[in-house]
Amino acid sequence: MDKKDIIIGVLLIGIVGISGGLGYLLIAGPEIFGPPSEEPTNLFGLPDDWSTAPNASYFMIYNQTGASIKVTLKDILDGVALAIEEQAAGGPEINEYKDIIYPYTYLDPVSGLYITGVDLLDILEKYDTNFGWDLTITSSYGHTLVLTTGDLISRMYHGDEDPIIVAIAANKEWLGESPLAPNWGNFTFIGKQFPSAIYDISQVEVMSNWTVEVVVNGTVEYTIDPTNMKLNEYDDEYHYDRDDWWDFHRHYWGRNISEIISHTTAFGNNYTVKFTSADDWATPWPNGGKKEPLYNNTHIEEGIIPPYPKLSGGTNDLINVTEVPLPQTDLLMALVYADQELGESGQGIIDPIWPNRRMCGYHRGPFYVIIPGRPRDTYLSHVTRIEITIY
Repeated sequence: MDKKDIIIGVLLIGIVGISGGLGYLLIAGPEIFGPPSEEPTNLFGLPDDWSTAPNASYFMIYNQTGASIKVTLKDILDGVALAIEEQAAGGPEINEYKDIIYPYTYLDPVSGLYITGVDLLDILEKYDTNFGWDLTITSSYGHTLVLTTGDLISRMYHGDEDPIIVAIAANKEWLGESPLAPNWGNFTFIGKQFPSAIYDISQVEVMSNWTVEVVVNGTVEYTIDPTNMKLNEYDDEYHYDRDDWWDFHRHYWGRNISEIISHTTAFGNNYTVKFTSADDWATPWPNGGKKEPLYNNTHIEEGIIPPYPKLSGGTNDLINVTEVPLPQTDLLMALVYADQELGESGQGIIDPIWPNRRMCGYHRGPFYVIIPGRPRDTYLSHVTRIEITIY
């Protein structure tokens, strides 16, 4: 699901403890630092006066293309300012095509302070690092933490939506000027119920690319990555209207699923297909009362005639108060890496038309599957696997 299909907002969440990349548990309480400031609803827990920010403070990003990028606090705050602008607009002026960096605030019971930080994945996107997978985060103390962008997506964007952040402020003070500064520096990587923290970040290195494995009867036969994502590139526009939820209207760029499968032994056979994401969600929906049959070669190669059936009988995908199926289309499923919204609406909100296309990044990509003939809640973001069974 993309950003419209998940709850976005300020997270004021308690955590049970922070174990440190320094090799010890930071133990300090409110009696040391004093009582926390009032609940930080203003500017998401950041200081009120941004003119005092140590804007020149920075850490480095080294990405898989060989780029060396200096990320300053000013760069981060420029992105946060866009998030605040979006929040203030209340939806009518959603500017998702801009370099937004979303802030998060939660109460840390260990220190008794409100901690505010930003999504590391937003920072990567801001610097055109849209396809990272393995990350190594290093502190000025020499300690490292290895994780994947999929780990962050699974924790931050789904389920309980735990914040894992690059902290930049504590108790409405800049982190480097707060009581935590001696150990935390200007930037610290921490997370709710996350087993490790990296204090005083010096660098983030992107070690590998995100890939989509195409698996046929248990064997990986093809892999989609940033180097071949434009091979036999396909672009099209898909639009459907509904009055009971968000409609869909986008120009998108990617590869048809049928074209991808033509590079495997499944081509020319009868087969079924399931798409799986980094957080183990899937389409077709595999669980619960709406459990659905797998897509078959007819769906892939000729398209879906709506509505799509449920395994237990009946149909899914009936929309609007009149419960009618989506209109038929001759468009095929596509694995998408870039898109452009052409004006979408729902819940009383109207998005502006994006002035240009944008890489899908980590909020709806880096790869997601569009399924013409089905509604947007069946489109899968963060795709890592296309699983095919020949029968």
